[in-house]
Amino acid sequence: MLTPSAVTQAPHLHRLFNIPPGRKAEASEHATQAGVPMSFGRNAEIYAEGETSGYVYKVVSGVVRVSKLLPDGRRQISAFHMSGEMFGFEANELHHASAEAVVPVKVIAFKWEGVLTMDRQPVNFVREILNLTMLGLRHTQDHLLLLGRKNALERLAAFLLDMNARMGGTPVLDLAMPRHDIADYLGLTLETVSRMFAELKELGMIRLESARRVHLIDKARLKAMGA
Repeated sequence: MLTPSAVTQAPHLHRLFNIPPGRKAEASEHATQAGVPMSFGRNAEIYAEGETSGYVYKVVSGVVRVSKLLPDGRRQISAFHMSGEMFGFEANELHHASAEAVVPVKVIAFKWEGVLTMDRQPVNFVREILNLTMLGLRHTQDHLLLLGRKNALERLAAFLLDMNARMGGTPVLDLAMPRHDIADYLGLTLETVSRMFAELKELGMIRLESARRVHLIDKARLKAMGA
């Protein structure tokens, strides 16, 4: 079995396993031409805006943020991707945004041009890819609606409910992302996000155990506010 260092240090193995240039891979008996397990530390870059695309990624564990720097220097986070979700799809040969690990992340990288042509893939593999792509599109549509039609309090309520649904419906959210990430995702300032958390707490809808550990006390009122 190949060790991670063997794959990382040998250029020909990067070509063999279709590992994106400059990325660290974890090689194992599961590493095949269909997909390569890869690990990234907290805040590590998975790919950069303007970098050549050609790979798609499935999150195994952790949370990935996709963001873009605006001309005035501000950052807009367009998506958070969690376990089981896919990202990195592009309409052309370049990435239009950057992807980074919010916390330590494990992903599987797939060379896109080979995904649909490999004769060794399970029959349901392409269907899974398409389903995950459509799920990502739905999240994008919901995010655009959130930014365009909701006020600050409604945006935060909708965000917490979205995280709740994607984390299995647990009433206690352990948010991986810091508040400045949440602010950049919701199109708000950090101060506004902190104020909205305090307001939801005062309204009795949530309880804050810490900055990132949030108890959803009244999901019905949150749903009414975030709808």
